[in-house]
Amino acid sequence: MHELVYPRERTLGAITLLLGLLAWLGLLIGTFGIALVILALGFVIYLFVQSALIAHIKGNGVELTETQFPDLYAQFTACCDRLEIRTRPQAYILNGNGGLNAFATKFLGTHYVVLMSDVVDAMAMHADGVRFYIGHELGHLRMRHLNGHLIRWPALWLPLLGAAYSRARESTCDRHGLACSSSPENAARALAALSAGADRWKQLDVTAYLRQTSHTSGFWMSFHELTSGYPWLSKRAARVMNTEAPMSMPRRNGLAYLLALFIPYAGRLGAGFGALMMIYIIGVLAAVALPAYHDYTVKAKVKAAIEQSQDAGDK
Repeated sequence: MHELVYPRERTLGAITLLLGLLAWLGLLIGTFGIALVILALGFVIYLFVQSALIAHIKGNGVELTETQFPDLYAQFTACCDRLEIRTRPQAYILNGNGGLNAFATKFLGTHYVVLMSDVVDAMAMHADGVRFYIGHELGHLRMRHLNGHLIRWPALWLPLLGAAYSRARESTCDRHGLACSSSPENAARALAALSAGADRWKQLDVTAYLRQTSHTSGFWMSFHELTSGYPWLSKRAARVMNTEAPMSMPRRNGLAYLLALFIPYAGRLGAGFGALMMIYIIGVLAAVALPAYHDYTVKAKVKAAIEQSQDAGDK
């Protein structure tokens, strides 16, 4: 099953884990253990927020079982077997309100896979559509992407690194979705539905769609991908079509790396938020530095005046 892991994920995962541990160690030492109190408070907040999500899923969603939507449940269990997941997560359908999406989550050791109703409806005419989305979300659980996030958190804000690790994880999960599909083209079509929509994906020319990857080498497209946690959808579709050559994508613009190096990774908030945060940090530093510089120049002038007066007196 190693072929299901995107080549860069393990390396980036090890780097972010090490840097995260070092950052937390520094915080614990530097704050004399106060960081532990902050961690405990953060865990309490997480319990309340995550419990609200799970309650919403269980209270408003429909659980997949052998008797409740048995066709979807059969696809779900088949994907679990294909990915060698022995302890099956709980699976639900939730009203997507027009959004094509699915997600995996966990709470107190229990794993959940949630399919939005719009994805299920959109893929009704696609033999592998739902299986791809199920496999993708199971990939997050199988690879334990939901574990250790707090430990890595300080490192995930780092420019380039945090976004690269997130993109690598998504590419790994696309491979899991591919493993649950009967063909690479079917997997690519399922991904393309996120671009073309719930109906138009049926008339999609996959070959023409994959040629759009040639646009991703431009400066701005390179920059926004480098600061995003998701690869461009056309790239994701191209990778599932050819997993043997995952690095054969168009090269990104080199200058985009220089700009992205100054933008902290802001997760799903995007590069705009990261840029705003960077501007905010620069503004705070400037607000602190300018008065200090002003005081320094005043002291320097006073010192120079005193030295000159002393020299005049000696004469």
